[in-house]
Amino acid sequence: MGQESQQDEGLPDLSARSAASTGPATLGEPSERARGRTRTTMLAVIIGALVVLGVVALVLSQTVFRPVLADGPEKTYDTAPRTASGQSEYVPDPNDPDIAPPPPIFTQKPTTACTVPGYTDAQPPSGPDQVRGGNLEYTMPSQWGSDWFAHSLPYMTQIGAEARHLEDGWYSVVSLGAVEFPEDEGGYPGLEAASVAIFQCYATTAGVVSHFGQSPEVTDYRSEPMTVDGHAAWIVQATYHFEDPEMLETTSASIVTAIVVETPAGPSAVASDVAADQPDHVQNLEDIIASLTVVA
Repeated sequence: MGQESQQDEGLPDLSARSAASTGPATLGEPSERARGRTRTTMLAVIIGALVVLGVVALVLSQTVFRPVLADGPEKTYDTAPRTASGQSEYVPDPNDPDIAPPPPIFTQKPTTACTVPGYTDAQPPSGPDQVRGGNLEYTMPSQWGSDWFAHSLPYMTQIGAEARHLEDGWYSVVSLGAVEFPEDEGGYPGLEAASVAIFQCYATTAGVVSHFGQSPEVTDYRSEPMTVDGHAAWIVQATYHFEDPEMLETTSASIVTAIVVETPAGPSAVASDVAADQPDHVQNLEDIIASLTVVA
């Protein structure tokens, strides 16, 4: 018995340790080294995010927002009409001379033969300040009157004309005449087709092509019906810009005009080119067109 008592006294008491080992584990405070690593990781993440945002902003500034940020005013166009369902998408007008290429009729290569009829004298005008050709007359502006003589033009006869001098043999000219299409070309093709033919042929005659060039820029074009002195008419008109803008000192563009008028005695026409960058010449042209009258 005495031996057993000694053994009992020598055994370690594990009851307290066992009780402690079954409870929840408690972590100690993080070390300074751990704190430093955490701060470094967070800074790297923040810097990376800022770099990504900077790249996105740069891309947007060069693409989506570039027109807004560009220096100087931007050219704008009218949008499509507003409707009850909201603003519709803008669609450029293909007939707008400022943003669309000219139609095929405004070409340096005529679509007709440009036949020149035989010469026939025009009837005398009704007064000293009047110019007559065919069955049309216009009032000559006061700055005009250079004794211009036009003896041949495509599809026109009985020609009368006057001009205003610019420089070096270059003039603003407005001609009138009776319209004559040969039967072997099908005869008179009607107002619009006749106006287009006379316009194309006039714009490609040697006298103007020598200054316009072979491929001049064409702007401010139109081809539309009108009336002259109460009679049905058709006008084809465009501005031709010289390929060499230094060809002349005082002008580098011409307004080319063709008008065909249905008169009681048959069609008569206007064919002209007038300095486009000389405001007084342009006004002269407008006044001449406004003064057109049909005569017997």
